Amino acid sequence: MTPRKYTKTKREAASEVIRQRILDSTLVLHSQKGIFGTSWKDIAQHADVSLATVYNYFPSLDELVPACGDLMYAIAQPPSLDDANVIFFDTLSIEERITRLVKTLFDFYERGEPYLEVDHQERSLESVREWEAYLKSLIEGLTRIALKPIKPNKHAVETVAALLDVPVFLSFRRKGMSKFEIEKTINTLLLCWVSDSAE
Repeated sequence: MTPRKYTKTKREAASEVIRQRILDSTLVLHSQKGIFGTSWKDIAQHADVSLATVYNYFPSLDELVPACGDLMYAIAQPPSLDDANVIFFDTLSIEERITRLVKTLFDFYERGEPYLEVDHQERSLESVREWEAYLKSLIEGLTRIALKPIKPNKHAVETVAALLDVPVFLSFRRKGMSKFEIEKTINTLLLCWVSDSAE
């Protein structure tokens, strides 16, 4: 029994290595060519496995895209609402809270930048729509918590969250701005907004 168990474990480990290689390759290709621009043949060539092997592990986009999403999540490490107490710990002013909010989200965007661009066609995939809904909820939730001292209304939360959305960050990045420059720009805009709101 022992040799069979060892062989099975070794086989499973080898299988997981191949699966991971396929996912790593897919994530790279999706970031370069988009989900629908990447074929199973592209993935097989990049991962150095047979086309049949790719189909064996991931028969369709319904299996492949969520698995890639899990990998992207692990790489980008998005914050969560449960992190709010840590994120805003020891902040003494609304200005500090906004600065901390912007840095937290933009650090995440920088880590996930190669994988966060989504086009109209990709939104036809349920897993992509679910990811975008989660991200919208996360941004608005952290924004609401950050602005809590000034008792923001729904419009205020949505306005600030819109400026902190992924497409805004990526738009600045395409113009060649560094994360630091984007943070500084958005912080300035938001702090002006807070100052005007307080008057």
